[in-house]
Amino acid sequence: MSFRKKADKTTSAVAEALGAAPTPAQTKAVAELIEQAIIESYQDAARRHATVASECCAEDRDLAHKVAEEIRRANIALIANLSSLR
Repeated sequence: MSFRKKADKTTSAVAEALGAAPTPAQTKAVAELIEQAIIESYQDAARRHATVASECCAEDRDLAHKVAEEIRRANIALIANLSSLR
């Protein structure tokens, strides 16, 4: 499920929990905020994973650097692909 679909699903759940029917503009704004929060959380996790990879492979700095760089590249590609889906 894409970040956007998760954001839309969460937006619907929030509206239902509040017992309110937001306007289309409000729905879009809330979905965009949720999507951004999901993306930022993913980026934070990717940075932590890259740090752990570097620390875990301290004996082999070259391997650690390669793993961390691959994580960063995958993260950049994912965010670019998701951004193009908007």
